[in-house]
Amino acid sequence: MNFLLLFLLLLINSNGVCCSPPAPPVKCDTAGCTVSNAYGIFPDRSTCRAAAAVFPSSEEELLAAVAAGSRNKQKMRVVTRWSHSIPKLVCPGGEEGLIISTQELKRVVSVDEEFMRMSVESGAALGDIISAAAEYKLAFPQTPYWKGLTIGGILCKGAHGSSVFGKGSAVHEYVVGMRLVVPLRGGNASVVTLNSSHADLDAAKLSLGLLGVISQVHLKPSKLCESRNIFKL
Repeated sequence: MNFLLLFLLLLINSNGVCCSPPAPPVKCDTAGCTVSNAYGIFPDRSTCRAAAAVFPSSEEELLAAVAAGSRNKQKMRVVTRWSHSIPKLVCPGGEEGLIISTQELKRVVSVDEEFMRMSVESGAALGDIISAAAEYKLAFPQTPYWKGLTIGGILCKGAHGSSVFGKGSAVHEYVVGMRLVVPLRGGNASVVTLNSSHADLDAAKLSLGLLGVISQVHLKPSKLCESRNIFKL
């Protein structure tokens, strides 16, 4: 009874609580750029620096950014909108690297209700993806604790989801295709398309960002009524 009362009090009080997203993780000036994470500090308390940062808003711009980094022989790292990661995976090392942000790659590209398919850009937030799916009576069983996580960040870390039922609720279980931008020799870059029959798709789903920059992700959600059945288990 005491527990129930405490829960109700917390629920009532939470209605008056306001929150805001973390500060942007990438900051640049004439001296270069620094990148942090949502917590504002890395475990070793060091400052992560880079020569420059780019914010592509389309696959074409992302392709050009990766090609430029390859041409300039720069180490490249990808950072998400909020950089919601504790380890220093976004640090290119040294001060001459290139940071590629997916902050502007946030669109839901398409939704096919009949074939239960969605295509989203890698910087699309999970909350926006779930909302877009719901408009077409589709749903995902994934429930990471913060809807601001991006699909690209979730996949690169493979840190979210469990095996509650069926295939489980890990986000990568519902990926049926991807588009990656990869550097090539000679200062070029290319788009690699992976579908469900491609042998490298499983590796790309949990690549830690080592196989290229994720441009788009193709997902297969469930029908909304099927997802609701999990509460009857």
